Amino acid sequence: MSKVQLYVYDLSHGMAKSMSIMLTGKQIDGIWHTSVVAFGREVFYGQGILESKPGTTHHGPPLHIIDVGETHLDEGTFNEYLQSLGEMYTPSKYHLIEFNCNHFTADVVGFLTGQEIPAWISGLPAEFLSTPFGQAMKPQIDAMFRRTAPSERPIPGPSPSSAGVNPATSSSSNTNLPTPPQSGTASPALASALLSSVAARAQQAQNGSNNSLPTPSSTAAPTPPNPETSPLTLVTSTAHFHSILSQHSAVVVNFTNTPTCPPCRAIKPVYETISSTHASTYGAKGARFVEVELSVGEGRDIAGSYGVQATPTFMFFRDGKKEDEMKGAAKRELENKVEAFLEDCYPSHPHRRLYLPAVEGLPNNPITAAGVPAYPALLGKLEGFLAGKGRQADTKLLREEVVPFLEDKKSFSDPQLRDTTERWIASTHHILESLKAEESFPVIDLWRVGLLKPRLASYLALRLRPSSQPPSPPDPISTILSLASNTLTSSGASTPKPFLLTVLRLITNLLSSNELANLILTSGNGSHPEIQEKLISVLVESLLHSEASVRRAAAGVAVNAGAWKQRTKGDVTHDVDWDVEVVSALVEGIEREADEDVAHRLLAALAMIIYLSPRYTDDIKPLLEVLGAKGIIGAKTKGWKKKEVKKLAEEIASKLC
Repeated sequence: MSKVQLYVYDLSHGMAKSMSIMLTGKQIDGIWHTSVVAFGREVFYGQGILESKPGTTHHGPPLHIIDVGETHLDEGTFNEYLQSLGEMYTPSKYHLIEFNCNHFTADVVGFLTGQEIPAWISGLPAEFLSTPFGQAMKPQIDAMFRRTAPSERPIPGPSPSSAGVNPATSSSSNTNLPTPPQSGTASPALASALLSSVAARAQQAQNGSNNSLPTPSSTAAPTPPNPETSPLTLVTSTAHFHSILSQHSAVVVNFTNTPTCPPCRAIKPVYETISSTHASTYGAKGARFVEVELSVGEGRDIAGSYGVQATPTFMFFRDGKKEDEMKGAAKRELENKVEAFLEDCYPSHPHRRLYLPAVEGLPNNPITAAGVPAYPALLGKLEGFLAGKGRQADTKLLREEVVPFLEDKKSFSDPQLRDTTERWIASTHHILESLKAEESFPVIDLWRVGLLKPRLASYLALRLRPSSQPPSPPDPISTILSLASNTLTSSGASTPKPFLLTVLRLITNLLSSNELANLILTSGNGSHPEIQEKLISVLVESLLHSEASVRRAAAGVAVNAGAWKQRTKGDVTHDVDWDVEVVSALVEGIEREADEDVAHRLLAALAMIIYLSPRYTDDIKPLLEVLGAKGIIGAKTKGWKKKEVKKLAEEIASKLC
C-alpha cells in the first residue's frame, strides 16, 4: 500500500498566469506538467518513462501537490505495470497534444487508484496552444516537456531494438538540450520569448500596428524534431478511458493485441493514418482516437466491460455512448465506418441532420427529350423555309450525312465524326443566318437529337474546353441560345411556341450530359459564363410563360439542373448566381402554377437545387425567407391532390425553407 500524489508543475513559473490575458486574450493559469509520486518515487513521461526522487526533477519543486488516494497494489505490480507501458510511452511516440506527460499520469493514477486527474490539467497544453501565441511558443514548450536532469533515471522497459534507444540512458543524450532552469525561476527560453513578445506588443501600440505576434527570437531553445507524430492516445486504465469518453463528443477505440495478433499489426498503420487525418486538434471537429492494448495495464478489463471477444475490434462512441462496432482488419470498411461516424457526429451540411425521405428519394438521373422527329417532314419544312436562299449544299449535308448518323444508319470513325460535325456546325451557322427565329426549329431539333449521342456530346464538350485557339465557327449551342434569348427579350409572350419548345428540349438534353453541364453550369476557370447567362435567361423566362406546355418543358430543364447539382456535389464549383435566379423563378412559378404535374416538377427542381447547396446558409436560405417561400408553398399544398406532391411540398416548406 502506498499514498499516491500528483505533482503539478507550471513550466512558465507564473508567467502564464500574470501575462496570458495580454498575450493570448484569455486567462491561463499555467502550462502544466504532471508526474505521479508513489512508493517514494516520482514517475513521469518525457524522454520515455523516467523516475527520480520526489521533488528533484529538472522542473524544480512542484507548484501543487494533489492527494489522489491510496493504492492497494504492491510495488512489484507497479513496476510490472510501468514496464508494460515502456513499449508505448517511448520518446518517438511523444505528442505534444495527444500523447504527453498528462496522458501518462492519467493512465498511472487510474491504474493505481481508479481516480482521474483534474480537468484543468488535462485541458492543457491544448488550451494554451490553441492561441496564436501558443502556436508560436510550441517548440519551446515541447522542449521543456522533453528535458531530463542527471537525477532522472529511465524505468527499465523494452530493449532498444523494440522501442528505440531511450536518450536518457546515453551519457551524451543531454548535450543538445537546454540547461534546466533553477528552482523557482522561469525557463530562459520561455522568458526570452515572452519578453520579446511584450516588447513587440509595446512597439505595436506605439506605432498603432495590429500585426500578429512575431516568432520567438533566436535566443529560444533549439527546435526539436516535430513531436506530433501520432494523434493516437494509448489508454491503460479504466478511469482514463471513461475520462476520455466523458470529455470528447466523438471517440473511436481500437481494441487490439498487437504482440500476438497478426491482423492487429496489419491494420495498425491504417488506423494511425486515419487518426492523423480525422483527429480533433485545437478544437476542430473530429474524433479522439484511442488504442486499448489488451496486454497492457487494465486493457483486458476495459475490453471485457464492452464485450470484446476478438481483436481487432473498433468501437465508436458518441457523447459517451457506444454507437457502432466493427470487427476485423478490413481497411476500406474501417475508413468508411470512420467517415460515416464523423458525418453523423458533425454533419457537413445542416440538411444532413434532417429526415427528408421525399427529397432524398428524388432521382438524380436526368430527364431527356428523346422523341424522334419525322425526318423527311422536318427536312421538307426546312427546305421550304430556305427556298431561293442558296442553301442546297447545307440541306444536302443534313439529308445525306447528319440524319443517317442520327438514325444510326451511318457510322463514323472518330476523324470522320469530327469532320462531319465541323461541317454540320458551319452549315448550322449559314442556315440560321438565312432564317427567321420561328423558322429555325428544324435545325435546332436536329441538334436536340444529336446531343443524346454520347460521342457527339463528348466532341462538343472537347470544343468547349479552353484552348489557346478558340474553335471557328463557334459552338452551335451558344449560337442557338443567343438566338432564343434575344427572341424572348424582343418578343416576350409572342415568341413562337414551336421554336421555344424546341430550344427548351435541346437544353434539357444539353444538361443530361455531365460533360457539357459541367462546362456550362460551373464557375471558375474553364467555365462558359456567356453560355450560362443565356441558358438561365431562357429558363427563367420560360418558367413564367403563359403556356403550360412551355412551363412544363422549362420545369424539365430546371429538374436537370438540380439533378446535375446532386450528382456532382463537391466535385465542381457551383455558381450561386444562377442558383439565386432559378430559385426565385421556381418559387414564383410554384405560386402561379395551376397544373399539379407541372408544380411537381417545379417542386422537385427547387428541392434538388437547395438541398445540400454549399451556399444554402449564406445565400439560399435568406433568399427563401425574403421570397416568403415557406408560406407560398404551404398555402399551395392545401390545393394539391396527389400524395407524393403534397409530401414533397410539406418537406420543402417545413424543413428546407
